Amino acid sequence: MISRDHDAYQSAISWLVNRIDYEKLASSGSRYRFTLDRMRDLMERLGHGRHLVQLSDSAGDPPATDQSHAAPPTSAGSASRDAGPTPPTNPITDSVWIIHLAGTKGKGSAATMVAALLRAAGYRVGLYTSPHLVHLEERFRVDGQMATPEEMVALIDSMRPIVQAMTDAPIGGPSFFELTTAMAIEHFHRHHCDVWVLETGLGGRLDSTNVFQSHATAITSIGLDHQHVLGNTPELIAAEKAGILKPHTPAINGVPHGTVRDVIVQIAKNVGVPVRHLGDDIQILAKSNEVTNAGTSTCIAQPTWGSQFRIRGLGEWMPEQTDIQLKLEGKHQVHNAAIALALVDSIPSIREKLRPEDRIHECLASLQMQARLERFDLPGNRVLLLDTAHNADSIDAMLNVLHDRMRGRKLHCLFGTSADKNVPAMLERMQPHFDRWILTRYEGNPRYVPVDQLQTFALESGLSADAIRVIERPLQACVTAIDGLGSDEVLVICGSFFLAAELRPWLVEQADQWAESVSLDLPSS
Repeated sequence: MISRDHDAYQSAISWLVNRIDYEKLASSGSRYRFTLDRMRDLMERLGHGRHLVQLSDSAGDPPATDQSHAAPPTSAGSASRDAGPTPPTNPITDSVWIIHLAGTKGKGSAATMVAALLRAAGYRVGLYTSPHLVHLEERFRVDGQMATPEEMVALIDSMRPIVQAMTDAPIGGPSFFELTTAMAIEHFHRHHCDVWVLETGLGGRLDSTNVFQSHATAITSIGLDHQHVLGNTPELIAAEKAGILKPHTPAINGVPHGTVRDVIVQIAKNVGVPVRHLGDDIQILAKSNEVTNAGTSTCIAQPTWGSQFRIRGLGEWMPEQTDIQLKLEGKHQVHNAAIALALVDSIPSIREKLRPEDRIHECLASLQMQARLERFDLPGNRVLLLDTAHNADSIDAMLNVLHDRMRGRKLHCLFGTSADKNVPAMLERMQPHFDRWILTRYEGNPRYVPVDQLQTFALESGLSADAIRVIERPLQACVTAIDGLGSDEVLVICGSFFLAAELRPWLVEQADQWAESVSLDLPSS
């Protein structure tokens, strides 16, 4: 990444990351006040107040259990495809469509799929996701292209006087994430985007992305993560994430039946939100070629990395006999793709521009996401999988793919993670599946778990001391892990976005060399 004025770029980025940065706090004891007030003030000062949700409709700052702001119930919590209130068409917001996603896992993948689908429909799309892998600019994408260094300098420079004015005011200056959210909106505005696709950073109710009047929302999943901020039960976390629901704005729910879904349904009912649920209103159908005596289907064995499925519940726009090919691997990515399709379906004027027969196949079959079970083929029929799995639920999703696609192969794991994660829960899930381990840490952020502490966690979780190596430097650990792979064996790198971010550039550099060697290994026809 080269800027015409490298010093100006470095100065601008340094100024930004020196703001109050919740993502870099190593301690869970922060008392920084989560509120939407600063974000609303920031957007008003930038001239984007017309996109803000009206305060009477906003979740605002009351506790998650306080539904006093909610509109009278107008829905039973479930809505058919064409029933119930239509998306808002407020004159102050209808020039831009806003799609908003929350969830413990899957929200970034689903948001990226939504943006890709809308680009295929001919819209100019702004996508805001976090965290980034390598470059901060990855958080700000227009039509799939991340912001340039020059654009970043201009965006940050436009924030400086506003931040100074806010810092001197009683409300205080904005945090790092509030600033990056504001930068995303300003970037999308400057590029005249038709649609904004916004992923929450943390929770939902008090997340800085929640000040905007959305036109469709989704909750992808609920699991235990960030408990010190969101609550220590799935139900409390669900209440926080359901805070993105807006009156009369259609929502898609990916959480299965149970008490956690009940929380979402009740909040949706109180607010007046038409919700469609995966598994009930919208069903994912495994593409099958075999029927057992019991009449149950088995999935087609995929010859290449990726997934196939069908979906029911989207009407004529998506006939259920339509086979959908997804380049991304795993049932969890099929789940995310179904949510993305349902979100597009939620806004009729958008979905009519996207016909499955000529656009959806090409879009989803070619969409690749970095470090989401990203596959690198090595000589000797060896495989390296790079994944950002960093909590128990995402580890489970990763293990499901390994069971389905790498069954019978010897598995090695390179693992490093963050101090605010439930490390024992991840290691206990992974322990039965991996033969060899290398424990490491990332270097660019203070949140890492020190390797000696990680080794203690590993031993307490049942890993054999003979199966563990500890290598502090991540690149050295990666090279050692690859060198230790035998023929047909698999290396999985997981545990943290930060670890994946530090290793991926080197892996990409090696990929061409590996690909050349792999081609030499193939038998000639």
